[in-house]
Amino acid sequence: MDKIKKDLFVLGFVLIVMVTIAAGDVAQNPAPADVNSNVGVGENLGSADVEANVGEAVAPGGTIQSINFKKDMKIKDALRFLAAKYQKNIVPSAKVDGVVAVTGLYGVTFEQAMDSILGYGFRYEQQGNFVKVYTVEEFKKIRDDKERMSYKVFTLYYISAAEAAKLIVPVLSGQGIISSSTPAEKDISSSGGSSGGTGSSLSTKGGGDSMALNDTIVVYDYPENVAKAADVIKALDVRPKQVLVEATILSATLTEGMQLGVDLNLLGGKTLTGAAATSDLVTTTDISRGSTATLPITQIGKGSVIAGTVTGTAAETAGFAASAGTSGLRIGVKSGDIVAFITALESVTDVTILANPKILAVNKQEGSVQIGKTLGYRGSSSVGQGGIVTQGEVQFLPTGTVLVFRPYIANDGYIRMDIYPKDSTAQLNVDKVPDETTTQLKSNILVKDGETIVIGGLFRDVVTTTRSQIPLLGDIPFIGALFRSTSDSSVRQEVIVLLTPHIIDSANQTDGLARAEDISRKRFGAKEELQWTDRTRLAEDRYAKAVEYYLAGDSDTALKEVNSALELRPTYLEALRLKERIIGKTSPADTAKMERNMLGDVEKNDSAKWLRR
Repeated sequence: MDKIKKDLFVLGFVLIVMVTIAAGDVAQNPAPADVNSNVGVGENLGSADVEANVGEAVAPGGTIQSINFKKDMKIKDALRFLAAKYQKNIVPSAKVDGVVAVTGLYGVTFEQAMDSILGYGFRYEQQGNFVKVYTVEEFKKIRDDKERMSYKVFTLYYISAAEAAKLIVPVLSGQGIISSSTPAEKDISSSGGSSGGTGSSLSTKGGGDSMALNDTIVVYDYPENVAKAADVIKALDVRPKQVLVEATILSATLTEGMQLGVDLNLLGGKTLTGAAATSDLVTTTDISRGSTATLPITQIGKGSVIAGTVTGTAAETAGFAASAGTSGLRIGVKSGDIVAFITALESVTDVTILANPKILAVNKQEGSVQIGKTLGYRGSSSVGQGGIVTQGEVQFLPTGTVLVFRPYIANDGYIRMDIYPKDSTAQLNVDKVPDETTTQLKSNILVKDGETIVIGGLFRDVVTTTRSQIPLLGDIPFIGALFRSTSDSSVRQEVIVLLTPHIIDSANQTDGLARAEDISRKRFGAKEELQWTDRTRLAEDRYAKAVEYYLAGDSDTALKEVNSALELRPTYLEALRLKERIIGKTSPADTAKMERNMLGDVEKNDSAKWLRR
């Protein structure tokens, strides 16, 4: 009996050891189904069960393959599982209670899992390293706590404070406050002054004591709303693109005229040169009729008497060839007081004006250029009380070639532009008011970056034909040409505008250095047009030789040439710089002895004691 008890005791001990070893293996290597499919085995999931069944943690931002919740699992138990699975510090409030409404989730992120578990009755927010969970009522109360409100200062670089303040309103709460800095002056003074002003080129506004910093706004709101405002400003306050417009404006005027006619002049009314006789009368009895009048050109010295004592003008006949004083073919025959001549004239005038401006403008901002003359005139005068005349204001009318445009850059490489090309001339009439002749249009166009568009069809063709003749005689075939004249005139005006826009991200894309080199080439070309004895040309030639010797290593000869250039032009800046460079290289000790450097050293040392005036 004792032996049986002893055997049973040993058998029980072995069974206990085997069960203990098996339990340890299960704890260390849980089954895949328990890890991924079943998060708990009871209604109340304990912390030990969570750690035993969560398996390997999910990487940040990753998704879990599947989650299966048991029926009636508590929300807090599910949150404990998510905390362990996603390695998050989830802190629910005491009022967070209830059961999970879902039974399974597949391929979800942490945020998606939280939204599914909490449903509509709870809310959560990230606070540092903690994820805090509240009921809807708790969440609303905490969010509306004004003690949480804070402020942030935003410095703006490309958009105005007014624009930024308007655009962030939708992301702020009802308690949010925005304050913005005072806007800068929008306009700058022009060189010609405003209409009716004194014509001064100096600004009459100025900045005064207004803020000289960038536009700034201050946002005061809840932290989450301030963060949203920061995102909006970050997306909006970016460097705008620019548009470089290369414009070619061609204005051509072609005038053609043709005159052909025959003049028959009888009784000395007109000479062959076309000088007209006077219509004045001279009398010896009534000086009120023109005692200073000119005597008839064909009657002087002839002693002709018409109507007693009145000396009259010879009979005069009108010719059929217009503009007798103009040039052209003139063939005439004169016999006594009878003159006959033929006039034939054809004139052709061709005027072409070509402008090629390049204008750079920021997106949605206006750019304009005028190549021509601004005509000044005085407006209407007024008469006040007491008969005092008040002169009208001086006004200005721009003429010549004018181009105004405003670009709108799209995101597909196209540019929409409002354009206004104009070509005009003007002159003051007898009333001192300008009469303007203009060709202009306004249009809104769409063009691709780098492509050229042509705006043509701005032409005007005026054809005028004038025929003068003696009735009936001028209609006779062949010989009727002796009794008539014709004058034809044709004026054709045409304006062609070619525009090539380029979208510019940075200013160096405008090839400004190349344009500066072109200016330098023009300057040197203009120098060659000067007389060889001109002091400017002689000085620049000396300077050019000095540079040549300096680059060749002959500093002594270079210094002589520089001194010669400075004798001709003492303020020649480039020559002064080269002289200091040569002296600094050949005699460094002499550099400090130069008058400019010595005065600079003295003023630098004594600047705290006295102010040079």
